[in-house]
Amino acid sequence: MNQAMNTGKRYQIKRVLNNNSLLALDERRTEVILLGKGIGFEKKKGDSILFNEAVEKVFVPSSEDNREKMVRIFAETDEEVIRIINEFIEYVEKAVNKKFSEQFIVTLIDHISFAIKRLGQGVNIDNPFLHEVRSLYAYEYKIAEEGIRKIEKQLHMKIPDDEIGFITLHLHSSRTNQSLSKMNRFSQLISRLISVVENELDVTIDKTSIDYARLITHLRFAVERAEAKKMLEDNHPVSDLLRKEYPACYNLSWKLVKIMQNELKVDIPEAEVSYLTLHIQRIVSHLHMK
Repeated sequence: MNQAMNTGKRYQIKRVLNNNSLLALDERRTEVILLGKGIGFEKKKGDSILFNEAVEKVFVPSSEDNREKMVRIFAETDEEVIRIINEFIEYVEKAVNKKFSEQFIVTLIDHISFAIKRLGQGVNIDNPFLHEVRSLYAYEYKIAEEGIRKIEKQLHMKIPDDEIGFITLHLHSSRTNQSLSKMNRFSQLISRLISVVENELDVTIDKTSIDYARLITHLRFAVERAEAKKMLEDNHPVSDLLRKEYPACYNLSWKLVKIMQNELKVDIPEAEVSYLTLHIQRIVSHLHMK
């Protein structure tokens, strides 16, 4: 909610969740959750609080279920952790030049606080699609990584890259208005395609190489084009040459296209096969040079 819109507003405290968060009623008797460093200190039910610079965020729950979820998160999560995560969110908002929605902020606080709790209990976090996520969403990954390093310093703990990958998905989802389920489906599909390439060629592709990044990027846009039904032109200028010169790579590319067609339920033109052949042949030639 816009800070300026709240200036001068007075709230009545309904419940102190912790030193940094309150459940309150606004002037219209609407339940809100206030978040800010120290705003709950020495406060009690029935007290009033005037909106000021100490109130960093005002959440207006969209439903009873959402209110209960938010109250649970803020009441059960260590207040210092909430403060640090809130700083992380503010850092990310500034980095991407976007104010996140209430729903996204609450979801991210819930996700990161739960991850911190699990790590504190010695539970490993495993992200099977980390390499794909890191390459597909490099912009968001870099921002998430920089923000997480700040959290690590304040909490004196190591947060694995696997968790940064999960946060990256959340950030990209918010920036592009894509659902997490759709992004996860795409990541799983691309991970499957990479596995097929490695198995068919009997190689392990260097996930830090430029060739891998190029292949991943092409697969991403191929999937997005197929979903949006924005196909490449039917014929690639050197399709016949590629089929004759690199039959193994060409046949493998067709196999990848067939998998995409079955998964996405759309037709994909032969031009995609030709472009994929070029990427796969580049990987093969560089592996043979080693």
